[in-house]
Amino acid sequence: MAGVESSVLALFELLAADHVDAILLFARDGAGAWSLARANAAGTALHARFDGHVWAEACAAGSGAWTHAASRAAFSALGEAHLLARAPREAKPDEHFDLLFAQSFDPVFLMRLDEPFHWHAGADREALLDYAFEHLRVTAINDIACRQLTATREEMIGSAPCDRWRGGIAAWRAHMRKLFDTGHTRHHGVKAPRNDGAWVALEGEYRCTYDAAGRITGYWGIQRDISRHLADSAELARSRERVELAIVGAGLGVWDIELATGDVYFDPRWMERFGYRDPETWRQMSSWPSFVHPDDLPATRLAFRDHLAGKTPLFHAEYRVRTTKGTWASVLSTGKLAGEGRMVGVCIDITERNALNARVAASERLAALGTLAAGVGHEINNPLTFVRLSLELMTRELAGPPDADKLRELIESARYGAERVGTVVRDLEMLARPCEGSVTVVDPVAVARRCLQIADHQLRHRARVEHALAPTPGVRCSEDRLVQVLVNLLVNAAQAIPEGDADNQLVRVATSTAADGRALIEIADTGIGIAGEDLDRIFDPFYTTKRGEGTGLGLSICRNLLAGMGGEIAIESEPGRGSRFLVHLPAAIDPPAEPVANSSGRSARRVLVIDDEPRLGELLGELFDGVAFTTERTARGALDRLAAGEAYDRVLCDLMMPEMTGMEFYDHVSADLRPRIVFITGGAFTERARAFLRSVPNRHLRKPFDVAQLADALRE
Repeated sequence: MAGVESSVLALFELLAADHVDAILLFARDGAGAWSLARANAAGTALHARFDGHVWAEACAAGSGAWTHAASRAAFSALGEAHLLARAPREAKPDEHFDLLFAQSFDPVFLMRLDEPFHWHAGADREALLDYAFEHLRVTAINDIACRQLTATREEMIGSAPCDRWRGGIAAWRAHMRKLFDTGHTRHHGVKAPRNDGAWVALEGEYRCTYDAAGRITGYWGIQRDISRHLADSAELARSRERVELAIVGAGLGVWDIELATGDVYFDPRWMERFGYRDPETWRQMSSWPSFVHPDDLPATRLAFRDHLAGKTPLFHAEYRVRTTKGTWASVLSTGKLAGEGRMVGVCIDITERNALNARVAASERLAALGTLAAGVGHEINNPLTFVRLSLELMTRELAGPPDADKLRELIESARYGAERVGTVVRDLEMLARPCEGSVTVVDPVAVARRCLQIADHQLRHRARVEHALAPTPGVRCSEDRLVQVLVNLLVNAAQAIPEGDADNQLVRVATSTAADGRALIEIADTGIGIAGEDLDRIFDPFYTTKRGEGTGLGLSICRNLLAGMGGEIAIESEPGRGSRFLVHLPAAIDPPAEPVANSSGRSARRVLVIDDEPRLGELLGELFDGVAFTTERTARGALDRLAAGEAYDRVLCDLMMPEMTGMEFYDHVSADLRPRIVFITGGAFTERARAFLRSVPNRHLRKPFDVAQLADALRE
């Protein structure tokens, strides 16, 4: 009998631990028996806890071991203490015992075998499980457990597992085998049958009860319904799967930064697309500047700081990331402060999008170039005409006694014409070539002047051109992209004005500093204007108000290019009165670097000229006294000269030549000669050539170059 009481007391102790912590003062004495002295101590503690309530008198056998009566008295006392005034003082101990179960926060039940049995290695355990299935009966159960199993107390008392587990015998046997093996089990997510035929997921703790002979007499359990919890967990898991699928499908990279420590979590799968497989490579914020393109780093840091300072609702930056192959991938990153000291966000690879935009922008540039092409012949033929006439007059002048002043005048005229042709070619090349991704601090006023020259032929036949180019802050952007934007707006202004009335029409270009410190460029015209219903869509792709003209992409591309620079574009227009475009660009963080001329050092004495036009070397020899120029028409011939031991202070090398290019020549020469190479070119027409010139530190001169430029390049 003592084993039964000890199990009941264990249940009592478990319940007390959940609900009345003072009962933990119960403890076994050194011999393992419950002592009357300990009971009195517990009574005193409960007396103090429950407003002077008196602990029920404990009954003990002469041996000091707790009896069934003693345990029932203890339960009664606990019930009375828990209910306080709700439990009448004169209630019987059995009633208090029932109140304990009734008031428990968790479902509780006790089960007892009709006949106890030994569970040991030699027993027929399968037969014992068969017996328990039919003869293990509920002897006590509280209301919350009945509600959990959708049954009444009357239905549950005396019922056996066979009454509810017919549809799950195998599961029941597995649970009971484990319980009988260990005497104590905990389960999470175990399914149990209810009386309504449904199954409930349970989290519970179960303990066997034993008699003095060590036989199993039954077991008791406390269990909670976690069906809702498991359903919520399953829904959360499904939500996570959907989010993960959306992230993977959209090509997003999730990141999380601990701002205090600089620890970075980044989706490893996303970083693998750039060749990075070791998470330690990007684990710390301090390592990230090495990934970001140097031109993009200042703007990215500024966007990060502005969000941390609360100036922007989101961190939003577009920058280039270095891959392990040495190439650059474009990334758009967005993030937000999340709680104390953390920022979370996502990245998306926009390399392909930018490549597509570049192709579309190139198409629009070519369309604009086609519009300007009509005036190219005029722009070049005019200066070429007075170059030829000046040369003809010089020839006549030299036929007789020459007039030095007259010759100087004709030479200056020819020089101006040649420079004018060079300017036209450079301006058209800038518009025609792909927009370079290189970002520098540029002067909007200088860019505006250049764009006025490029679009001059389109403008002058449509309207008078006025400009008010006041100084503005420098802006950090791609100069090529800003040129494309402004030329596009100038051509649009010209096309908005009907031909034939140029004296009474006006295009005005102005630069200034806006009230918020940004650079402001205004381009206004007195053309036909834009109707109100079209203004909201004027920047949409493929939307145009030009009847049968244009692609409808120009203004959309302008807006996208400006957004990439951190700028904005707005329009004011009224039908019949013209339009006014306003371009805002953020001021650069650092001022534009001033070019430093190489004015010191002596001039090179021996110079090798590699150019497929041999006349170039001859003319240079006549221009520079004391400098020996050697001309070689091919790069291979130049390599032969070097291999033969010829030494030179400088090498002037054309970039684009047949057979072997200047780039290939550079790769073949020794490392000590490379710094002495100066590249000369009539234009870098390929992406490879442009990338090469960006990648090497060597100086390069554009044809036609003047004598001062060349003299500076020849100084050591």
